[in-house]
Amino acid sequence: MKALTFCAVLLTAIAASAALSPKFAEWADGPEKHLMTKEEIKQWKAIQTDDAATAFVDLFWARRDPTPDTPRNEFREAFDARVKFSDENFTTHRLRGSLTDRGKAFILLGPPEQAGGRAGSVSEGMSTPINTPTDASGGIVVPRVASEEARQIWTYAHDKKPTYVRRKDFVLVFLEVGRDDWQLGRSERSNADGILWEAVNGIIVSPNLTKAPFSSTAPQKTYAKAFKDLFLDTAYKELKSAGKTAVGPADLTWGEFVSPDGQPFVSAQLYAPAGSGIAAGQKVIIFGVIENESGEVLEVHEDAATMVASGADAYADKAFPLAPGSYTATFGIAADGKVLSARRTPLKIEAIDTTTSGVSPLILSENVKPLNTAWGDMDPFTFGGLKVVPKGDAQFTPKGDLWYFVELRNPGMTPEGAPKVRVQVDISGKTSKGPAVMNFPLNDAETAKLKGTKDRYAVGLAIPLESFVPGDYTMKLKVIDTVLNKTYNLQREFKVRG
Repeated sequence: MKALTFCAVLLTAIAASAALSPKFAEWADGPEKHLMTKEEIKQWKAIQTDDAATAFVDLFWARRDPTPDTPRNEFREAFDARVKFSDENFTTHRLRGSLTDRGKAFILLGPPEQAGGRAGSVSEGMSTPINTPTDASGGIVVPRVASEEARQIWTYAHDKKPTYVRRKDFVLVFLEVGRDDWQLGRSERSNADGILWEAVNGIIVSPNLTKAPFSSTAPQKTYAKAFKDLFLDTAYKELKSAGKTAVGPADLTWGEFVSPDGQPFVSAQLYAPAGSGIAAGQKVIIFGVIENESGEVLEVHEDAATMVASGADAYADKAFPLAPGSYTATFGIAADGKVLSARRTPLKIEAIDTTTSGVSPLILSENVKPLNTAWGDMDPFTFGGLKVVPKGDAQFTPKGDLWYFVELRNPGMTPEGAPKVRVQVDISGKTSKGPAVMNFPLNDAETAKLKGTKDRYAVGLAIPLESFVPGDYTMKLKVIDTVLNKTYNLQREFKVRG
């Protein structure tokens, strides 16, 4: 009977193991195991399906993400960098570096302030050291201690100590038990195990999170951090070092939008007015550089494009996902190794709750048209098959129409299943003939369901320009969702030329 029970337990264990695909079967045997709490270890052992494993892994990374409301997980990026460094510097004849004791300490605590009494160049937080002294084989350079047993001493103190370890400062001692095989020395004085467990629990920033807001197992698109075209790279660096914010004639329009499937993204347009020397049909490279607040380049976008006609003017545009935060962006167009025009501008990207109601930025245009070709969810300034070309220079002539356009997300619905929206437009201007005022009183507005979407509607109106006197104008738009009792106030500046 005991033998039968034992066999049953063994078969159950084998079945549970076999139920996981190779993608997950050995997941908890990798460097990720260093991060797992005791409770997570217990939970993982009970997982028997890939769906359950996916949910566990997604939540595992989300609980450690310093910005859980964005798709990007900075903690996981730092973890991957530390694993890479450990594999390159701590690997032995028995284990890959990230699975050794030194790898575990480095992953959980980061680089020490000092190694073996010699100060190392280290980075704060979850970064990877750049100038840590290494020998020819890639190991950290530390002097041998004159004793029977060789030691490495890692010191964590001052502002180089990880903040999630509460003690003021501490040291870790590694003993060489074999050739380049270093194991963590344990003593009551250093309490190394206690320090590492404190780090395991301290790196969790959202302990009460029960469901991951984003999938960590879905492939994440990465972007280059340098130009492929060396001429463009040089031109960008010269523009940045000169402190210039504008080169050439093109005007920049950008805005933050949300795709139908809930992915926030940025659309950017470079608009060249007629006579600027940049014409429709011209082959160009449209590029964008995104820097963080410290000036570090995070993304470089560099794509071939053709300038598109909009009346007598021409434009090129591009869209890409961008996590909430503060950035400096450089957008431009180039041809034959020369920058034709570029603009540097601060970008403030807000976190958007895609499940709630909201509106897009207000767009002013003289070119709104339905597309007769397929479109993508993140095509720039495209809304359910409707292309709305911003008037990049915001300068109109007193002929034709001035369009305003706003996209509604998740508006309130009446019992009949339609939005109920009211709009008020107030236009004021300064002209050579004195102040100018034009008012469209609060009134019910027509909303158009956008193709290929479940909850997106367009609100817009064409205003004849013939009645405008040349001058500088401001349009103020009030949009009221009467079902939800929500009001949105939007504003744009524009000019009317003679």
